[in-house]
Amino acid sequence: ITSRQMHGFMETEGGYARPEADGSLSVFVGGQHGARDRLQLSRILAMPEDAIRVVTSPTGGAFGGKDELTVQPALALLALKSGRPVRLQLSRAESMLAGVKRNPMTIRMRTGCDAEGRLLVQEVDVLSDCGAYASLSPGVLETAMEHAAGPYPVAHVETRGRLAYTNNGVCGAFRGFGANQMTYAVECQMDELARLCGLTPVEIRRRNLRRPGTPGFLGQQVAPSERLVEMLDAAESSPLWQATETDADPDEVIGVGMAMNYQGNGLGSMVSDPAGGRLRLTEEGLIEAAYGLDEMGQGLHTSIRAAVADQLGCSRDDVVPMTGDTMLAPDSGSTTASRGGYVVWRVAREAGAALGADILAAAAVVLDRPADDLKIIPGGIGERLSNSGDVLLSFADLAASMLPEALPVAEIAFEFPKNDYSAGNARYIFAYGACLARVAVNRVTGMVRVLDLSQHTAAGPIIDVAAYLGQMEGGLVQGLGF
Repeated sequence: ITSRQMHGFMETEGGYARPEADGSLSVFVGGQHGARDRLQLSRILAMPEDAIRVVTSPTGGAFGGKDELTVQPALALLALKSGRPVRLQLSRAESMLAGVKRNPMTIRMRTGCDAEGRLLVQEVDVLSDCGAYASLSPGVLETAMEHAAGPYPVAHVETRGRLAYTNNGVCGAFRGFGANQMTYAVECQMDELARLCGLTPVEIRRRNLRRPGTPGFLGQQVAPSERLVEMLDAAESSPLWQATETDADPDEVIGVGMAMNYQGNGLGSMVSDPAGGRLRLTEEGLIEAAYGLDEMGQGLHTSIRAAVADQLGCSRDDVVPMTGDTMLAPDSGSTTASRGGYVVWRVAREAGAALGADILAAAAVVLDRPADDLKIIPGGIGERLSNSGDVLLSFADLAASMLPEALPVAEIAFEFPKNDYSAGNARYIFAYGACLARVAVNRVTGMVRVLDLSQHTAAGPIIDVAAYLGQMEGGLVQGLGF
């Protein structure tokens, strides 16, 4: 049985709405997908989408708890009925009562292996509590069932998932989106099988790990980015296994546990998952990076600056992010399911290449030099074969030399990567890792102390190291709360 969990974001659900002089409506509320919020508000209010502006960013935390509408409908109706600006902010107590929680799940699991510890069969039955309304609980249960065997191929699997309406609080999206609950059950099973087979927790996992390139749990194609063996090797060599406590309480029992992490990214094969973004040179001589994504404290703005600057060759200070505003930024899709990093990187790579070429072409005209002799450097345009850092033409001077409508701009739209699996909603990209915890349990009182935590995560190229580490540390602490 897994527990209910509250997101605990610093900023509770709230914001303000105001009617505009032209008859439109502006809604400023922390969220995770402004374009979808606008669509839902247009249906609720019977207003055209282009008459509604939604600003969702920056937000003081979300973790899935703001993946759907929260106070937006109430604010919008109050503003329209009163004809006045309206502000509403939930107290912490109100947020605890009304906010979405992680789905508690009762998981019945039978796992069979041979004498050497190789998995043969997996039977899973899940009963998930969603509260009085479904919210995103169907998708959470669907994701949980896709992770019913974790990162371990099993020849014979039978799964059953049920979602129950109850008089408990509403449940839905929460960081991990159902994979967490199933991972807990699967990894407990692996430890128990290891004990029965006389194997170490590391060895039984090593004998059953997925091989890169093999189909996913549902038989779908999976992206070739797996590094499970490396994660297991890192976990095996962790110093936590040999750590000792100098001030151990004689009533405490101390032990180390580990679990493999296996998490699907994106919305899946059967869900529309559009993305995109826009880069442009502004009249002030800055590179505006417009994304419909939301800054929620995860370091999105830092990642945007880093990715765009790395692609163009300018400095991070030359880049100004424009996020979370349906009037000013194109729809990039939801800031959920670990989509943001990929969307930021791909827009920077593809739109950045086009924008950079246009900037150099425009600078070549002003400087009366071939574009091939020039390159973008921090602050503007420099000489391609020189490493002096001297700016021949600043971005501001280049912008001033052009008509506003002629300033370079590049916008792209694409679908988040997915496979063509159609028998169910199957992920294409997965994230992998291993986590270890050193824990002390008091045999008299039952009190648990977590003495140390270690997280190994299979990252690709890292856009920004500080933002990456912040995500890992934040996830670790939130997992501790779970």
